[in-house]
Amino acid sequence: MLYKVTPMMVPVAPEKKEAREPGQPRKRRKSSVYDADGHEVLISLMCLKCKTLKPLAQFGLRKMADGAIRNQPWCRGCRSGAGTKKPKKDESQAATVEVPAVAAVEPVLQVVAAVPLDAAPVAPTLVDAPVAVAADVTVTAQV
Repeated sequence: MLYKVTPMMVPVAPEKKEAREPGQPRKRRKSSVYDADGHEVLISLMCLKCKTLKPLAQFGLRKMADGAIRNQPWCRGCRSGAGTKKPKKDESQAATVEVPAVAAVEPVLQVVAAVPLDAAPVAPTLVDAPVAVAADVTVTAQV
């Protein structure tokens, strides 16, 4: 098989913009919009957080993943306060929830006499646990 090989071309370097002097403000975008007659039009947007109508200059730009550039949905005031931590409540005002301690319940064991397998089945009965059980009681079964 034959392959056509093209030589690697040297990429053209883009022209560099002049760097601004340190301490100089950045170049701002033009916020004024004009209609077909040449009159300036004031565009206002509603902030989705504070629900107020503000001029377009109060909203920043946002670069989307597909390369589109759109306006921010929140105004500058709402965006500046979004990252700050909220003040914590005093501990005296904080509601404390007390969880009751669950008492450890020991299982009650009952010794049952051995019954031959060919005996008639017996209906199960419930046995009430004694109120006070000694801690060192050992149960032995006689076989």
